[in-house]
Amino acid sequence: MPTLLDQLAVGPAYALGRAAEVAAQVLARPELVDELFDGLADDNEGIRNRASGALVQVSAARPDLLGPYKRELLTRVSRIEHWVVRSRFCQMLARLDNLTPAERRRMIVMVRGWLDDRSSVVKAVALDCVVQLSLAPGFAAERTAAAALVEECAARGETPALRARARLLRKQLAKLARAARA
Repeated sequence: MPTLLDQLAVGPAYALGRAAEVAAQVLARPELVDELFDGLADDNEGIRNRASGALVQVSAARPDLLGPYKRELLTRVSRIEHWVVRSRFCQMLARLDNLTPAERRRMIVMVRGWLDDRSSVVKAVALDCVVQLSLAPGFAAERTAAAALVEECAARGETPALRARARLLRKQLAKLARAARA
């Protein structure tokens, strides 16, 4: 049987290819997640893109599988500058439940800086990630700053994608504020 990375090597770099199939294999056999993480550092752009896509799908179903890879995500993966990996990193980062307060604050600052990225996708997902990270207990100041950032992006965001994401986040934050008051 071909390895996960062999399966992810098929197709043009921008296509998801067999990422969903690979994610299903990893969910059935979680010990394979190691190989999927190896794909994030592959020289082949298509493998990197599809490995990150598969990891997002895996983490949506089983966020606990990311926990053992926290250090790798926060160091090596966070430094990958490719827009696809960066946007998917934001999705995975928001699902990490074992961040220390210092790590969470450091990631909020780093990801907030990605609002200056060239990619409108990265900008939108980074804003979402900053908000999600700020929702943790004990992060009231960061949540207040994130809410102000959402308002700014909703009003003056550089791209339609960023403004649209900010409007969605504004609704989410308003709903959470109403629930907190109740």
